[in-house]
Amino acid sequence: GFPPTTKVMGFQPRMIMKALKLLIFLSFLLCAAGAWAQEEVGQRGYNTIFFRANNSYQEDQYDAAIKDYERLINAGLRSANIYYNLGNTYFRTANKGKAILYYERAFRMRPRDENIRANLGFARKLVEGIAQQDSGKWYRQAFFFLRGFVSVDETAFLVFVLYFAAMLLVSLSVLIKAQRKIFYYSAAVCGFLLIIVLPSFIGGVYESEFQQKAVIEVEETAVRFEPDEDATVHFKLYEGAVIQITRSQGEWHQVRRGDGKMGWLRSSVLSVI
Repeated sequence: GFPPTTKVMGFQPRMIMKALKLLIFLSFLLCAAGAWAQEEVGQRGYNTIFFRANNSYQEDQYDAAIKDYERLINAGLRSANIYYNLGNTYFRTANKGKAILYYERAFRMRPRDENIRANLGFARKLVEGIAQQDSGKWYRQAFFFLRGFVSVDETAFLVFVLYFAAMLLVSLSVLIKAQRKIFYYSAAVCGFLLIIVLPSFIGGVYESEFQQKAVIEVEETAVRFEPDEDATVHFKLYEGAVIQITRSQGEWHQVRRGDGKMGWLRSSVLSVI
């Protein structure tokens, strides 16, 4: 008999495999190009909405500006500029609670921005009741002194750079004997700076991940001893007050005020920062 053929439609199997690999590679390039183009179109669309919201704000069309800014946030964008502008817009509409909420979010992302700090500070002064910001114990100010000036992302970057630099300098001090003292003392300086920065980083991560803070959005609300509408009123909170959520139970949150007083209120009256 005749031997079986090794050709398929006139092509060698090896040629078919090469063609398939080339087709897969070209498909990948097309998909990547399509995703990049879609992202570019999306980014241009976001920029258009952002500038349109800014124009609406400048023309005193605050409802339209709020709608566009919140549209960007609902699309998943997180930006200090968006938060700050939205806070300004809500402040113009006398919505103190929402204004402070977005000022606080902007402050977390860009704590050294003078405009954000100034507007947030001014808005806080308008809140009724006890002082809203707990100045903290002396040891908090001593060990976590960077928290009010450097964001969590920035402290994370500092910790990474200082740790990497210290390890690199220690390695060089072992490998290069002629400059051992210089590398050793430089590594010690980096280690010392790392010790200074690390508490602020840990404190920032703990606050952002495990200490939920929220802003009161209603004009006035009663904080009760128990998570029950008929429970005795412990104290009152007013629009714009910043409190810490310590526990949650159904529709109720146990909250702590700046002076340490604690009580329960409904989740519908606040928004988490």
